[in-house]
Amino acid sequence: MLLARQKTMLATVTVCALIIILTTLAYIAAADRVGREQLAPEISDAFADILQIQLTHNITDLPTLQSMLERFTRHFQIREAALYNNHGERLSHSYRNSPLLSARLEDSLLIDKLHQYRLSSPRGELQLLVISDRSLPGFFILDTLTTTLFVVSISALLIFALYALTRRWQKRPYLQLLSSVRRATRDGEKEEAITIRSDDPDVQPLTNALNDLLWQYDQRTLNLRNAHQQAESARLRATRLSTETRQINENLAQEISVRRGIETQLKNTQTLLDGIINAMPSALFTLDAQLRIVQCNQQAGDWLGKQRQQLTGRHLLQLIPELAPHADLLNAAEQNSAVHKLERLAISSFIQPLMTDTMIYPLPEQQQAKLVLRIDDVSQRLQLEEIMVHSEKMMTVAGLATGIAHEINNPLGAILQNLQNIRRRLQPGLSANERVAAETGLPLDNLELYLQQRDILQFMDNIQQAGERAANIIANMLQFSRSDKQQKQRTDLNALINNTLSIARGDFGLRHIQLRFSSTETPAWVECLPGEIEQVLLNLLKNSVQALSEYQPDDSQWQPNIHLSIEQRDQQQVIVLEDNGPGIPSTIAAHIFEPFYTTKDVGEGTGLGLFVSYFIITSHHHGQLRYRPGRQHGGACFEIALPAGD
Repeated sequence: MLLARQKTMLATVTVCALIIILTTLAYIAAADRVGREQLAPEISDAFADILQIQLTHNITDLPTLQSMLERFTRHFQIREAALYNNHGERLSHSYRNSPLLSARLEDSLLIDKLHQYRLSSPRGELQLLVISDRSLPGFFILDTLTTTLFVVSISALLIFALYALTRRWQKRPYLQLLSSVRRATRDGEKEEAITIRSDDPDVQPLTNALNDLLWQYDQRTLNLRNAHQQAESARLRATRLSTETRQINENLAQEISVRRGIETQLKNTQTLLDGIINAMPSALFTLDAQLRIVQCNQQAGDWLGKQRQQLTGRHLLQLIPELAPHADLLNAAEQNSAVHKLERLAISSFIQPLMTDTMIYPLPEQQQAKLVLRIDDVSQRLQLEEIMVHSEKMMTVAGLATGIAHEINNPLGAILQNLQNIRRRLQPGLSANERVAAETGLPLDNLELYLQQRDILQFMDNIQQAGERAANIIANMLQFSRSDKQQKQRTDLNALINNTLSIARGDFGLRHIQLRFSSTETPAWVECLPGEIEQVLLNLLKNSVQALSEYQPDDSQWQPNIHLSIEQRDQQQVIVLEDNGPGIPSTIAAHIFEPFYTTKDVGEGTGLGLFVSYFIITSHHHGQLRYRPGRQHGGACFEIALPAGD
């Protein structure tokens, strides 16, 4: 912030600088106007007159004229000059900087700042063209700036001298006043009033104001002395009060410390209770008399898909309408203070439908909450119970299958043995057969011809094939019942799958289905029971064949096909069986490996095929049997993962 004298000095310097600048600019502008309007035309005219005099004295040779033009263009206000004959041709030319006049007269008459003169000479009439340079020369600008700088220097010295003289005049009354104030200050310890005097009328108002200020100072000093005495007495009283207050504060601090400890314990207890309640896998609801939610845990909010804080104040039956039929039971639990339980209550209003057990606990009176409702998810427990029941059924079925296999094996062996005896009794060439045929008069050749023409031999072959197939089924059942006692073999999956496909082509009638197998370049070794793996593959192939036979898509170009391949993933050999059939819906795919689960009509399926296959792969071979949707038009794809052999 500038002082007043500094502002005055700055304003004076600024005004003087502006005056000097304006004067200099006006001088330069006047000189420029005089040079442009007066000097330039007069110099051009003078040059034309001099040249005319030379021509009058018969000085017409071109070198002389050229020399005169060059000397003339040395003048600072002549930029270019040219001399033309009466035909418009340029005879002589001189210029500074870059030329503007052309070689033809008519092309040069259009140039600005051009002076044209007609001269007479022995050669005839000549035309002189002169271009003036109207700008001020550099020496003029330099002289002007030098003069301006000198004027500025002298002005600065004069202004500084004026400032110093003015400052001295201004300080004189203030110095006198300062001397009076200092004298008054030295005499300030006296009790009489202090008065400052000044003879300068300009400073007299300030002197009066200072006298008033000194009087007020004296009054305030007196008041401060009185106040100091009162404050000292108040300080003594405050000291006594502070001692009493300190004792009270210490007592309050002890009480606050005790209360903080109690609050911390309560908070920790509340946090522990909230943690325990929220960690429970059950949904807990605290209800009032109107069955509105007072508090609930995190599990309740997760099952309902809401923040548990948002559930406070909501009516329970609006959130879980499945409890509405049991509203009387909820009210009765509050009235008679008894615990009630609802078993296997299906609740579909949760985000994921659950099968639950619900417990109702009454709370003591004289508080807002009246009931506690606990909902437990028993879906997994029920599923385990069903699996245990199915496992018991499977054990029973396995025992029955073993007993039935043993019982069927005996009559089946008798049928095959008797069929073999019949073939031997009808076979020509045996002595016993020939002897009996001769006794009865029946040629065996005629009998064989009769049997062939009546397809009796074919019937026998069919009986034998059916019996052998039944024998294989019984052997597989017996093998399945004692498979844990068999020894695993090192087997190449390529050869095993080829054998399985040969059996499938003969048994399943795959003529209308394209069956492809992409074998590996190197053997895919696994430790397995080949018969069981063939059984699993035949089961999966049979299911695919049935699905493709019943599938009728809208695409007329569709052709049923089954593709098998072998992949190696993470120390496992994976058999992939994929078809382009209808696939398995997601709602059904979650249950396909459960025992006795089937989508076929009664009598067409037992629901054990995939379960037995799953049991063989997971239990006997420690592998995995997985289902996923196929890549071909949404078909089905099964993956059999077996541990890779060395």
